[in-house]
Amino acid sequence: MSDISDALRVELRDPEYSEGYTESFLNSYIATQIKVIREQRGMKQADLAREVGTTQTAISRIENVNYSSWSIKTLKKLARAFRIRLMVSFETYGTLPDEVRRFSQESLRRVERESDPGLLERKPSHREGVEDVAVQAIASVMGANAINLDLPCTRNLVLMPSHINQMPSIPEPGGLNASQGSYHR
Repeated sequence: MSDISDALRVELRDPEYSEGYTESFLNSYIATQIKVIREQRGMKQADLAREVGTTQTAISRIENVNYSSWSIKTLKKLARAFRIRLMVSFETYGTLPDEVRRFSQESLRRVERESDPGLLERKPSHREGVEDVAVQAIASVMGANAINLDLPCTRNLVLMPSHINQMPSIPEPGGLNASQGSYHR
């Protein structure tokens, strides 16, 4: 598959080829995803047409990979009917080979809002509770405050003030003044 991606990367350098290929892929992607999600929901074209307020023939046309007259308004209606969100994004040509490589029925499926794991109540694992207690204990012994912002990059960040009841100093550009042994201001 790498050879196909590499060949596509070379071909996409040609402006005429890249524009034609990306438009064709976009049409295929949207049409196929609409059909995959509709079938994932157990809906017939007529069912989706009723939800969106159009005809079965219009849904059939929209699911055709050769159709290219998309309207954001219609795509929003489809997203609402599927109980998912619509995202429109401008992308670089260099990301296309990876998108083509990942293109599959499974990659096009989307769970509805009610089953979206990102929206379900998160229950901390047993290990997370142990980590939080350990961080609190270490911070307490060191005379610092421990905070948990629940973000991957700041999880269990321990702030260590230089003096009790004083805000930590933040170096200004230029950094530590070695001759004075302290931060210069």
